[in-house]
Amino acid sequence: MANVSRLQTGYNNLPAETPQPLPAPPGGGGGDDGGSGISARQILGTLRRHKLLIGGLALVGTTIAWLVANQLAPVYQAQADMVVEPQSRDIMRPSMDSTQQPIDYRVMETEASKLRGERLARQTVLALGLDKSPLYNPELAPPEQSRLRAIFQPVLQILRLSDAPAKPQVSPDEVERRLAAMTPEARERLVAQIADAWLGGLSTQTNPNSLVLTVRFRAADPHIAAASVNQAIRTYIDDQKKEKSEGPLEMMKFLSGRIDDARAKVVEAERNLAKFRADNAMYDTSDASSLTKTLADVRAQLLAAEQVATQRELGVKQGVSADGAGSGLLADVASAEKEFQAVASYAAPGHPEYMKAAKRLAAVRARLNEERQRSATNLQAEAKAARENANKLKAEVDRLERELKRQTEGSAQLRALQTELDTAKQLYSTLLTRLQEVNVLASVDKKGDAKQINEATAPVFPIAPRKELIVLMAFMASLALGVGLSIGIELMDSGFRSVHQLEQQTGVAALGMVPYQSAGRLRRGHKPWLNVVDKPNSAFSEALRTIRTGIALSSADHPQRTVVVTSSVPGEGKTTTALSLAAASAASGARTLIIDCDMRQPSLHKNLAVENDAGLAEFLSGQRDLEDLVQVEPKTGLYYVVAGKRPPSPTDLLGSLRMRRLLQQLGDAFDLVVLDSPPVLAVSDALLLVRQTDTTIFVVRWEKTRRDVATTGIKMVYEAGARLSGIVLSQVDLRRHAQYDYTDSGAYYYRGYRRYYGDG
Repeated sequence: MANVSRLQTGYNNLPAETPQPLPAPPGGGGGDDGGSGISARQILGTLRRHKLLIGGLALVGTTIAWLVANQLAPVYQAQADMVVEPQSRDIMRPSMDSTQQPIDYRVMETEASKLRGERLARQTVLALGLDKSPLYNPELAPPEQSRLRAIFQPVLQILRLSDAPAKPQVSPDEVERRLAAMTPEARERLVAQIADAWLGGLSTQTNPNSLVLTVRFRAADPHIAAASVNQAIRTYIDDQKKEKSEGPLEMMKFLSGRIDDARAKVVEAERNLAKFRADNAMYDTSDASSLTKTLADVRAQLLAAEQVATQRELGVKQGVSADGAGSGLLADVASAEKEFQAVASYAAPGHPEYMKAAKRLAAVRARLNEERQRSATNLQAEAKAARENANKLKAEVDRLERELKRQTEGSAQLRALQTELDTAKQLYSTLLTRLQEVNVLASVDKKGDAKQINEATAPVFPIAPRKELIVLMAFMASLALGVGLSIGIELMDSGFRSVHQLEQQTGVAALGMVPYQSAGRLRRGHKPWLNVVDKPNSAFSEALRTIRTGIALSSADHPQRTVVVTSSVPGEGKTTTALSLAAASAASGARTLIIDCDMRQPSLHKNLAVENDAGLAEFLSGQRDLEDLVQVEPKTGLYYVVAGKRPPSPTDLLGSLRMRRLLQQLGDAFDLVVLDSPPVLAVSDALLLVRQTDTTIFVVRWEKTRRDVATTGIKMVYEAGARLSGIVLSQVDLRRHAQYDYTDSGAYYYRGYRRYYGDG
């Protein structure tokens, strides 16, 4: 303890240290693995690490699929082929030769639809007696066992814990009794229900290049499947024969009724035509032409008469006859007037010559007036006669026009009646001809157009469910689910799995990994740090020596004598790492001191199995001397100082000048001084220590410490001015770590390095 005394003696003579400038933290990596992407080896490692999860899901999924597949009812399929030829004759178009009818392959689809029709389905169901089958009649089906027992029944049978359940059968007499007890309406509903279910198993397939129609049927019973195909084809062929035999008869009946109607229409049309001729006294077309000619002549006469009447009426107005009557008298009057004027020129009015000339003039004028009166009477009579003649001709024209109009309208109606009669006679004749042709078809065409090529036989093997495929798909799906969950777990993993990953994420060099010391590998009461002494050749001891070497090489020019060991949060193995590192250093012969600086949650004394009565807190508060507090672990020769009683303000004590002087003095007196500090995210005590020591070691727990927590703690240490030697990955499970394909993987330890260690 002499060295400790000298430390205490010269402690107060140390000058105060001025803080050094803060170092800049290195740039952190952004990726988990260097940004090189995910390799096939990493994928295989992920699958290997989660093989139990993947295998368990695959086993469970496959088992469930196998149990479910065994509960699915087998489905058998039978099939047969039939040829469907086009209709050889069309009774609605008998005039077309069957050899000239074009082949339309759409007929195949039509015939296939007829085969799948509900009417034929009901006939087939009744012919097969499916209303008496428990597969189709729900009233006859046996009671179902519980779903859970049905699923696990195959397993119980394999384990011989249960026999196959016997399905109760309904006796034929009981079946007949139940069916007989049903009302016709209920029986009809049952048949319709069974027909719908039966149609669900029926399918057809046509080939556009042939007239072959393939009929298939699926059922839980292979014999029902085969019988359904054969019966469906027979029902279709029988129905087709019936249709071909009954079709002409129906057509004959239809045509007979149409012929009677046509005959009645012919008689009625003839009657209507004769009655119209009699009622309207219709002329022939030659009479109508003569009437037209007569009308033209009378119109010409009317025009001439109108002209004569107009002239006569004009002559009456002018007082002159049309033939110049009285023209001689006018000359006599003119001569008498001339003679009178001559006599008057030389004789007086009483003169005999004068009197004679006046008398002769008066006589001539009297005859002229008389002639004029007689001529006017004649002109009026002639004008009246001419007008009456014109009026008579106009009346004749009007009569002829009316007669011609009547003749024209009657002719149009007559032609309509004649056309109606001709149409009725033509329809009557056509129907008679069609009836004769249908009679011929009814006597010669009794053969169906469909033929069954082959008979359907009961299939031996079911086509569904394909249990092997179901189990295989379930296995692949559950395997994919397991792989997906494994990858998801890996992607959601927020911890560090290797120093390589740690370096890439934080940008800080890693000093090494400290293996996890499980309770099973430790003796009762044995502490992990004692393996450094008890098992010096173990992987744990070698890891601590590697860390110690890394600290020494981190700064070759300046010896790293004071070291702070810290972490982000509690529980990361910080104290065990610090104590193990100090014990390894002491075991190598170096003078080593460890100080528990975690005054809030001290743990060094627990690992050393000593009391925590007095320690660093008492020294920094001036209550005790350092030489009274430094103790020696006898097995390793390690010097240690416990934390002591918790002070009111640990932060003030750790940041005091007395603490800085103590660290400087201890760095001169010991080869290595290890400070076990509190976590940096919990309290700020460690941030005060990192600037006062030569270097800092940051501990990160393997798999547990979250990446963001670790990077935050490292950033805080750098910002506080720490000189960080590196990071230590603690409590590494080497067996699980071996499943990761990193270069520092524990797989290398187990495959090659392990022979160098003595912890077998």
